[in-house]
Amino acid sequence: MLKSSDPEAHALLEREIAFRASVLDLVPSDNHPSEAVLETQRYPLFYSENDGRNFYYPGCETVAEVERLAARRALEVFQDSEHVNVKPTDGTRANEAAYASVLDVGDKILSLGLAEGGHLSHGLKWNYSGRLYQIVHYGVTREGVLDYDEIRDLALKHRPRLIIAGGSSCPFVFDFAAFAEIAREVGALLHADISHFAGLVASGHHPSPFPHADLVMTTLQKTLGGLKGAVVFCRQGMARALDRAVFPGVMAHATGADLLAKAVCLGEALRDEFRERMEAVVSNARALAAALAARGFDLVTGGTSTHLLIVDLRARSLTGREGERLLQEAGILANKQLVPFDPEKPTVCSGVRLGTPCLTARGMRSGDMERIAEIVTAALEGGDPEALRARVRELCHEFPIPGLSPR
Repeated sequence: MLKSSDPEAHALLEREIAFRASVLDLVPSDNHPSEAVLETQRYPLFYSENDGRNFYYPGCETVAEVERLAARRALEVFQDSEHVNVKPTDGTRANEAAYASVLDVGDKILSLGLAEGGHLSHGLKWNYSGRLYQIVHYGVTREGVLDYDEIRDLALKHRPRLIIAGGSSCPFVFDFAAFAEIAREVGALLHADISHFAGLVASGHHPSPFPHADLVMTTLQKTLGGLKGAVVFCRQGMARALDRAVFPGVMAHATGADLLAKAVCLGEALRDEFRERMEAVVSNARALAAALAARGFDLVTGGTSTHLLIVDLRARSLTGREGERLLQEAGILANKQLVPFDPEKPTVCSGVRLGTPCLTARGMRSGDMERIAEIVTAALEGGDPEALRARVRELCHEFPIPGLSPR
């Protein structure tokens, strides 16, 4: 239908599908959703403006049931959670609602710095979080791991109202119990942003923030394998404030199709196959890290305990931007990334960030990571891009993206 009704739009869609099918995506925040998740977008189910009790449009009975299904599954996936709002369209909006539910403008937040792996919604000065709140950042050691004594010292000195545990580029695990102890000592609330590693939390491959944190947020499109969207949890006594902060606080509505995608994604996370897939994601990341370390690459923290690793390219006389370009020319997608104490600006960076969710979704396992490491090494050492792209295409043919084909 699209091909005949709008050839120009169809051509762009086909070009993107062909591109994704012919490259290997190692961006840690990317994933390939299942065919069942993709099917939820077949019909929009319209949308629902509601506060959980009052609906502002007629004909929302099915959408309301979909929302309840997503919420029920979210609470089942993440044991010890108490209340969830499944409406947020993305993680930045969900974090905005979480902050607004417990903070006043000008309150102080203690969070992981951007260069050390934090997210822009944790206090970047150009983001709403940095404009509305006083931000104090904690960092990492020279080895790239958290120093909980330093975090405690900063909390005692600055007395934040909210402490954020979590980030977007962290090859280490978060000790949420330690964060909760610090928060209690200074009278702060604890917010856990587990967007990148929520799938690992759900499968037991990363410590859980429940019941240590007062608020927890995750997106669905990363390790959980869903589509763009987020959910945010809180303690039962904070439910009304959080729900009001989401709607009408930071957003108007969520489409039924997006809510259905969340429900299906969370339903998949309850299955044994999901835990097996997360086991593969973690083992693939460790195998890739080991293979690159064996080839002389410097890795932040020396390896990984999660789904991603960060390669410090300074010893190779490359910037992250140059590394990203060389890899893409070879058919590998991996984004530039700041490393701890990075001398470069964020648009240049000194490292690249590699993740294994997409490779795992294509069916690759730890034994295949040696082949990936060979291509990554050759690309970063200036190998012939055309020859490397041919090797990538072979892998793409051997491991196709499930359900992805021209329409």
